[in-house]
Order: sequence, then C-alpha cells, then structure tokens
Amino acid sequence: MVFPNSGQSRCLWTACSALALSIFSHGVVHGQHPGLTRFEAEARENARGYEWLAWSTTAIGHRLTGSPQGARAQAVADSLFRLAGVDRVSQHPFTAQAWARGTVMLRLTDGAGTEHLAAVALAQTPDSADVEGDLVDLGNGLAEQYAQLKDRVAGRVVLMNIGLVDAPKGTGNLHRSEKAALAIRHGAIGIVFVNNVDGGVLLTGTASIDGATIPVPAACIASEDGLRIRGRLNAGASLRVGLRMTNRIGTVQARNVVAEIPGSDRAHEVVVVGGHLDSWDLATGATDNGLGAFSIVDMARAVVASGHRPRRTLRFILFMGEEQGLLGSEAMVADLKATGELERVRCMINMDMTGDPFGFGVVGPAGWGPLVDTLMAPIHAMDTAFRMDLKEQAWLHSDHQSFLLAGVPVINPLCDLGGHVYGCYHSSCDDVHLVDPRDMVNNVRFVGALLLQLADAPALPGHFTEEGLGARLRADGLEEKLRMAGQWRW
Repeated sequence: MVFPNSGQSRCLWTACSALALSIFSHGVVHGQHPGLTRFEAEARENARGYEWLAWSTTAIGHRLTGSPQGARAQAVADSLFRLAGVDRVSQHPFTAQAWARGTVMLRLTDGAGTEHLAAVALAQTPDSADVEGDLVDLGNGLAEQYAQLKDRVAGRVVLMNIGLVDAPKGTGNLHRSEKAALAIRHGAIGIVFVNNVDGGVLLTGTASIDGATIPVPAACIASEDGLRIRGRLNAGASLRVGLRMTNRIGTVQARNVVAEIPGSDRAHEVVVVGGHLDSWDLATGATDNGLGAFSIVDMARAVVASGHRPRRTLRFILFMGEEQGLLGSEAMVADLKATGELERVRCMINMDMTGDPFGFGVVGPAGWGPLVDTLMAPIHAMDTAFRMDLKEQAWLHSDHQSFLLAGVPVINPLCDLGGHVYGCYHSSCDDVHLVDPRDMVNNVRFVGALLLQLADAPALPGHFTEEGLGARLRADGLEEKLRMAGQWRW
C-alpha cells in the first residue's frame, strides 16, 4: 500500500486509522477477539520454549554459523517448527564468508620479564597475525581519547574497554567494531579489549564494522587483568604486548529457517517476527540468542494451537550468521528485494536477547508509534506487569538493521534481563542457568499478542521513503556509525 506524501493526507490517514484501531483495541480488551484470548491461554499454560532451549544446550551446544553444531541447530529448528504444527516450513540458503576461532597468545613484557595472559580472539580478525608493540591505554576507546593522545597510537598496541568506565553522565558508547575501526584508522597495530565483568570472564564478538576481515589482531582480556595492567601503566611502567593468533576464514553454506502461517483476506501482507539462531562458540548461547529463538518457535506453536487464523500472513524467521555480521538477515533482505517481495513485508519484530518484555521500541514513519502504543493496551489489560513503555529511537547491530536499512519499519521488545545476563553474553558463562523460564513464557504472551493484533489490524502504516529513512537515521544519531560501516547512502 502506498500512502500520500502530503501532510494533510498523512494527518487524515492517522486520524482515521487511530479511530479504527481504537475500536479494534477496545474489542480486544473486552474479550471480543477470541483468537487473542485463546492464544494467551495456550502461551501461558502449554509453554514449550524453555524445554526446547534447555534440550538444545546439551544436545547441540553452541550454534556457530559454518560449524557442524550450527548445521544441526538449523535442522532441529526446522523439525521443531513442524512439531509445533506449522505446515509451511522452509530453509532459506545463503553463502557467506565466515570466521572461526583458532589459537591466540597474548604476552606482556616490561623488559625484565614476560607474562602470558588469558585471552580470546575477536571475530573477523586475521587468519594469521603476529605483532609486538608498545602498549598505550585508550580508556573507553572513544574519539575524545584519540584527540588527547594525538600521534601516540600509530604503530602501537592499544588497550580499551568494551563498555564505558568512569565516563561522564550521558556519554554514548560505541560498538566494539566501531572502536576497532577508530583504532585502525589511527594506525594501531593491535587491539586489546578489556571486558568489564568481574570473575575472569572473557568476551568475544565481531571486531569488524562491515563484515570484512580487519587488518590487525584484536583480543579480549579479563577485567582483573586489565585493572592490573593499568595499575602498572599508571605507575610509570613501559609495557610491550605481543599478540599472535591464527583463525579460519572461508566460505560457508548456511540456512535461515522460515515458518509461515498464511493469512486470510490480507494474506499478501506479511508480518515478520525474527531473531538469530546462531551463537558464539564459547558457550551454548542460551541468552544470546536461544532465549529469543526458541521463544519464536513456541510463539508459532501457540498461534497454531489457538486455532486463530490471522488476516495477514505471519512469518517466523530464525536467522543464521547474525553474530558474524548479520549474514543471514542481509541475505534474506537482498533476496526479498530481488523478487519484489519486500514490499509485502509490513514490519519486522526482532527478538534478540528478549525476555519478559515491558514495552516496545518502534522505528517507523508516521503512524507506527501511535499504532503500537494503542495495541499495547490489550496486553496490559491481560497482564498489568506489562508496563506499556514505548521508545522511538533507532539502533543498530542486530538483524532488524537489515530490514530497517531497506525501509521496513522495525519493532524491538524492551526488556531488562539483569546484569548477570548482560555480563555473560558472548562469553563462556552464557548457558541455560541464566534463563528464567517465565521470561520465555512472557516473550510468547506479550510479543505474540502484539503480533496477532498487527496481523488483524484494519490498516498498517507504510514503509519509510528513502528520504524519510535518511532523515530518521540522522536524527537518531546514526549517520557517523553508518558512515564508518560504509552503509550511509544519503
């Protein structure tokens, strides 16, 4: 559907659709939407998501794209969708360059002795690297630190935090890949990230802002080691770091897993709910993102079991390759563009580390924020623990980005999993003991309720125009980040 560009037409559409949605939502709250009522009961009383996730952590382990475990996860997801009663299940193949961990050695010397530190390599680092250089502390690794150090970075190994430490209130952090890009731009020959979680936890993740292999080695050390090294630097010690690593980079075949529940009178319109199935290889990826992925499968089960047939087609997608650079979602969007089917996708809900949502983040053109705000009322009426928070601020670095940059409105559930979870993502402690089964039940209940209402709404707003998308991304402060990634086209 194409909507007029004039302000008057937009206002008229918004007013009319708001009235229609108000009537629609009033009916849901007062029990006049039997599909939603049955879905809620099914999601709450017969939940299977946690059971499937717990089984996968022992039967599969990690789910790294390109690995045997990743391939098994794809096959299991396909089987679970079918077990859930979904008739239309398929696999979307794609080919990509993928990275796999090899060996890493990090040594620290002060001229009098040498110390070897525990470290893990970050993804998209070179297949072979061996560098040695003086160590310079960049603190949080933001632009202002480079301005202070001027030419002291070139030819040296840099030390920087993954998160923000002792930063002024309101300081915005950068993604680790953006920090790596800045370091490389300023001539660093190696990068040592300090994790900011106590307990010797090592963290991995991609160091590449555009998916390509970066030219320098990058590794992560524990918070305790970083604190000790900084103590020596502050005491005046001159430290040198040797960083050697080998990794494997090559072409892999992978598959996104797709399950579809066809709509009725508006079946040509599609509402997508997706999340990545893959995980890093240091643990089982229970919270990142088994939590979201297996909730999506259970959501499809609950829709089928409720017996409700939505007006619009529901498409459930489990993406592979998110951790290595949004590989699966970018391939999916490229294929949808090529076939012209992307115009049918009305919006995309992304479930990445989603647990017990209390609201939704919405990024879309005029009408999408008020629409979702209206549709949260029936969810709150169903369970007052759902707070109906609404946030309209774009962000990057998950599978919704692939859809957003193509102009598709995106929705992200808002949640707070707690520091014990966020301290373990991408690390060796990301296992099922971190997952509260209730979080997965509420994923299905609350996100599923929004999904069904979107599928049955009288009308949905449109996509971003190219001009409107550029303006929104600029207004939300993403221009520089996208320029760094080579994805700014406005």
